[in-house]
Amino acid sequence: MNKKEVSLFLGRSTRLVEQYVSEGKLGEVTYVRGKTGDQAEYNRLAVEKLKVELQSPNPSVDNTSPEEPYAEDLRGLLSILLEETRSQSVRTSEKLLLNINDCRLLTGLSDSSLKNAIKNGTLKAKIIGRAYKVRTYAVE
Repeated sequence: MNKKEVSLFLGRSTRLVEQYVSEGKLGEVTYVRGKTGDQAEYNRLAVEKLKVELQSPNPSVDNTSPEEPYAEDLRGLLSILLEETRSQSVRTSEKLLLNINDCRLLTGLSDSSLKNAIKNGTLKAKIIGRAYKVRTYAVE
């Protein structure tokens, strides 16, 4: 098992898996040559044993991290922020300038069709930066 698989199996972060390794709670770790360098391989039996210890009522392994008490608060704050950004977002139909993606959403035409229309002159657009910008009234 690699580090990501172990973290998913245990339900913990990869950083916490690294901490378990440094504390010797995951037993022997072997390193296998991978595409991007040496990859850690964990013994499945040691990982399963650690999971059982973590799920027991009085685990011998401390499975709480200092951030855990704040995790619920952070999730709540993130959901509030996401809701605010959703409510503040501008509808595509209310924008003054549209990019190709916005035009595609409004018209249902493909990107290539819109770009061809711009090149043919049937749809007026300007290049701002590296993207085409079309006035809303030109699309409607």
